[in-house]
Amino acid sequence: MRLIALLFCISMSAHAEFKDGNELLSDMDSGNVVGQMVALGYVMGVADVGIGYLHCAPANVKAGQLKDMVQNYLRNTPAERHLSADTTINKILKATWPCPRRDRPT
Repeated sequence: MRLIALLFCISMSAHAEFKDGNELLSDMDSGNVVGQMVALGYVMGVADVGIGYLHCAPANVKAGQLKDMVQNYLRNTPAERHLSADTTINKILKATWPCPRRDRPT
């Protein structure tokens, strides 16, 4: 069973850019543990990719905290659920933890 769940997660990651906010929220709210884990993994993956240049979340932020932030945003902003999930996650994290401005050398 664990192998099946792992393979499912891997196959989902190959098509991550096609997940929208409706699908992500559906996974998060499902009673299905596999769907919930896929959603958590998706949020963590997007957060990991953007850290340091799209957002600067503190090192002690927990995965569950990120998932809660995204889930609350999607529940409270239904007009944006059709947008891609990765764009929405990055928007939330950037607004919450913007990176300090780095001046370019001249």
